[in-house]
Amino acid sequence: MKKISTFLIVVFVLTIAVSCKSKVLVADIAPQYFTDSIYSTSLSEYRKHNVYLPLNFNKRKKYPIIYTTDGSAISSDGLIKKALDSLIGNKIIKPVVLIESFSKHKIADSSGTFGDGKKVYLQYRNFEYINNYQNVAPNPLLENRFKNHMTYFKDELISSVEGKLTEKIKRKDRYFYGYSNGAGFGLSLLNTHPDLIGTYLCFSTFGGDVQTNNWNKDVHYPTLYLKFGKNEPTFLKEDADFLKAKYDDLNAFIDIEEFDGGHDWKKWNKGFIETVLKLFAEKK
Repeated sequence: MKKISTFLIVVFVLTIAVSCKSKVLVADIAPQYFTDSIYSTSLSEYRKHNVYLPLNFNKRKKYPIIYTTDGSAISSDGLIKKALDSLIGNKIIKPVVLIESFSKHKIADSSGTFGDGKKVYLQYRNFEYINNYQNVAPNPLLENRFKNHMTYFKDELISSVEGKLTEKIKRKDRYFYGYSNGAGFGLSLLNTHPDLIGTYLCFSTFGGDVQTNNWNKDVHYPTLYLKFGKNEPTFLKEDADFLKAKYDDLNAFIDIEEFDGGHDWKKWNKGFIETVLKLFAEKK
């Protein structure tokens, strides 16, 4: 009798253990959001980036990856993370990974002045995203900052992220999102390294040498979603018209929207979410 009781207890314990294990296996793995960093040899410093991993992330699967500039600013209100959680959790869009590369806001130069004589304080961000060096006093720390940051982004950040998080993905599965100077950097990356990323979202683009870059008829340029505000400087519309004509001539895809407003992060976040809905909509 004692042996039977012991046997029943063991069976009961094993049943509970198996049951609990089964529940763990079928339970959803919550989205993850954390800050990581890598040492950049091209910039000779550590650089931070935020990582968003979707619901039920599995390293053995391939996911579209969205790389962004101004990561610390994008993450400040948490809106994009919340939107992705909801859209992916409700199976409105396919799961995506988001990488938010931090910009460097430390002051790098104050040699310039406004028309009223006040100093212009430029951050490292202004030299990493836009090739501004020719407009300031000579400074060996800034001379190659744009080129070195480009190398960091395309060679170090992307390879590090993809080496850790996912199986090898193709150009079509990489996306870029940037606004203002961050979008200018995106258009420079698009033009000079068109084989790296398949789709760009560039909003209120300041910089990028849009009309002075070389555009080669033999190159398959990435898909481009371009947005700017009606109340922004007129050169944004001029750049958009130029890109529309150039993309049509190159038989490449471009989507341009002039939104009602100005240089506004709320408009950019709204535009990002709307475009993500287009790009990653789940088929019903």
